[in-house]
Amino acid sequence: MLDWIIDYLIKLFGPYRDPPLSSITVIGISIMVCMITIAANYLLLDVEKLRQQTREINEWRIQMRQAILSNDKKQIAKLKKKEAYIRELEANVTAQRMKPTLIFMIPLWIFFIIFAAVFNNPAYGYVVVAPFPIPFAGYKLNFGSWYILCSILILPILQKIFKLT
Repeated sequence: MLDWIIDYLIKLFGPYRDPPLSSITVIGISIMVCMITIAANYLLLDVEKLRQQTREINEWRIQMRQAILSNDKKQIAKLKKKEAYIRELEANVTAQRMKPTLIFMIPLWIFFIIFAAVFNNPAYGYVVVAPFPIPFAGYKLNFGSWYILCSILILPILQKIFKLT
């Protein structure tokens, strides 16, 4: 069913799907997907409201930690009254942050299946050779391993740049 898409992408990428160019191609794909994810977060979420709620949660945690460390029973009792509200706020923040993930889960799986097939070149069997062994992947990384590694490294940087964290 997806064969025509895979064939088209194989032709489109040409030599950029073979090592060493494939490593750069996958980095570019990872950046593109991360940017789409960040745009979706801005479109689907009230980012400013989430920041404010997260700030409130963090302030409460700091106050609670300080009260416990100083053994201030009055302050602990005062903060305990607000604990149910903070738990509700945490649940709300988590639910809101999960929205884009749930919406994009199936499209990302399809994307991943397609691109794993595009970069599955039998002549090489890998996308990049790492200078040191990567746990659970070794030296020769396939599309999945390299894409996940790139995404893990790129997404937090882009989130920081676009003030999403």
